[in-house]
Amino acid sequence: MKVGTDAVLLGAWCSINNVPNTILDIGSGTGIISLMMAQRTDAMTIDALEIDENAYEQTVENFE
Repeated sequence: MKVGTDAVLLGAWCSINNVPNTILDIGSGTGIISLMMAQRTDAMTIDALEIDENAYEQTVENFE
């Protein structure tokens, strides 16, 4: 599964003005948005949920 342009743009445009402590990414796909939020914030907890088995494996691989 490739990283899509839409995910990269959404991760870049997502507002972090309220300094989140936790982040929830529902339907994480490849996990790119969660990874971008991890880089852009000091959030202590980032939960990425994915029900598709192949996408889940890709998310885990990208986080590792």
